Amino acid sequence: MLNVSTEDIQRAIAQLGEGERRDLEIEIAIGRFASDKMTVRRLVDWIPEAFGYVLLPHVGDVTLPATFSAKAKDGTWKEFSFDREPIFGEAVKIASAMYRDGPRTVFSNVAKRSCMVDAVNKALNAGESLTGAKMSGPAINGIPAEFYDAKAKPAATSFWRKLVG
Repeated sequence: MLNVSTEDIQRAIAQLGEGERRDLEIEIAIGRFASDKMTVRRLVDWIPEAFGYVLLPHVGDVTLPATFSAKAKDGTWKEFSFDREPIFGEAVKIASAMYRDGPRTVFSNVAKRSCMVDAVNKALNAGESLTGAKMSGPAINGIPAEFYDAKAKPAATSFWRKLVG
């Protein structure tokens, strides 16, 4: 699996955290330093989910997911543990520090791009309670399930076992 440097993840966070920018504009900016189109897609998709993952326990009593889904070339959806995507694990660490130490505006701008945060916002706006809610993991559309082949060695198993049990 292609690794991405912490520096590139931080550079992508800076792009994602610049307020109300359009997705295409962000993808072009990240494409200037990312190694390939798949890396751009991974940075754009996973960093907001990591920030949402850090934010959600502070919003309500929710059970966070331990897995995500990706669509295979044959059209079926496959489920994977978060440890299959090293960008997510590193972004969770960065997001946790940013939530604690700031800048909060950047943290907030990135977290707002998360589909998990969007689902919680919709539930709250509909007057629903989050107490005891169990979050589903994100369904990743732009990265094929084959990228997360279960035969590949997990990237950060011990980190994830500590985080999600």
